[in-house]
Amino acid sequence: MDDPREISPPKLIASLRRHDLLPAIVFLPTRRRCDEAATEISLDKSQPADPERQAARREMFDSFAEEFPETSTHKHVKALLNSGTASHHAGHIPAWKLIVEKMMSAGLLRAIFATSTVAAGVDFPARTVVVTNADTRGNEGWRPLRVSELQQMTGRAGRRGRDNVGFVVLAPGRFQNPRKIAELLRSKPEALESRFRATYTSLLNLLDAFSSFERVREITEKSFAFRSFPKRRGDPERFADRIWQPFEDRARVLDHFGYIDQAAETVTADGKWLANLRVDRPLLIGEALRAGVFDELSLAEFAGMIAAIAADAERDYGEIRVSRKLDSAFDDLEAVVAKVSNIEWKNGVEINEELNFSAAAAAEKWASGMEWGELTARSKAAEGDLVRLLSRTGEALRQISGLGLPASKLASEASVQLLREPVR
Repeated sequence: MDDPREISPPKLIASLRRHDLLPAIVFLPTRRRCDEAATEISLDKSQPADPERQAARREMFDSFAEEFPETSTHKHVKALLNSGTASHHAGHIPAWKLIVEKMMSAGLLRAIFATSTVAAGVDFPARTVVVTNADTRGNEGWRPLRVSELQQMTGRAGRRGRDNVGFVVLAPGRFQNPRKIAELLRSKPEALESRFRATYTSLLNLLDAFSSFERVREITEKSFAFRSFPKRRGDPERFADRIWQPFEDRARVLDHFGYIDQAAETVTADGKWLANLRVDRPLLIGEALRAGVFDELSLAEFAGMIAAIAADAERDYGEIRVSRKLDSAFDDLEAVVAKVSNIEWKNGVEINEELNFSAAAAAEKWASGMEWGELTARSKAAEGDLVRLLSRTGEALRQISGLGLPASKLASEASVQLLREPVR
């Protein structure tokens, strides 16, 4: 049942059109709502026709589809071409988002329905930005919009060279809060947050470059994370120890497994190739490689196992199951996970024991030659999520292929198979 406090997408677009406020970017809280809104517009017979722009959209799309054929079967093609509206969010394949952006930049669309996360990564301004919620939905659940997020959203209002001013419209809705939005617009952006973290890869590369834990510590104390963290007066040494401690914890773990010689402050031969694995869980992959876990796997099984490691543990990639052989092979990988996690726990390193089996199944089937349409239909996962999973897995396999290890040749072949269209 529709919420009486919300304005329907067709009525919203009609109202914006009457007040000469199109084209617009309408920010909605969820991917599903974006898709539904675009569909509602396409089915609304009261929307006026625009044959000239419709023909221009068709011409641009046909030309684009020659290079990116995966877009020709997208479920929203008719809505895009006929109504001049589109859904744009992380659940769509990259090629679809690209053609939507091109059409918007060319002035061929009336409206784009997008999630707030889109605002940070695109550059296609509109005459009007519509904000429907004072809240947004992230990985941690529902939360209020941040100042920086709202500024990125509203910063899309106004097209350079076309509009003297841009407009921001607060649409009525169940979770709308005009007073809160006004407060955010007057506030200063949140302080920058450093993404610098102690990792096995960063420690290996720094130690290899500077051959001294003292010099590595000096480098970390010059980082933005160190300089921007509020320090207590009279206690700088304690703060420095707090920043450095995660590196010391990881150094003990790397020493235990023989990737560094902690006493000699040197990186071993194995540590040098592990330093080239710029993935989220390099130590787990490194230990699996040394244990020969991947040696008897087929190309598709190898891809599936790396996907299980590389994927976000909480993300569900659908309903496909891994093959019986890969399921059995996971016993060996889980033994490595247990071994690594045990040493990490003893040394105060945050452990991650989770493997994503739904990701493994999707990657195994794609690497075995399954067609994209069948993969998306059987997995029931969002296309954009699948593309990111397979891209991340393919990149991890590329890195393994450059290590010069027994599994490197198979990794190279698996990466090529994974990174075929529409995964690029």
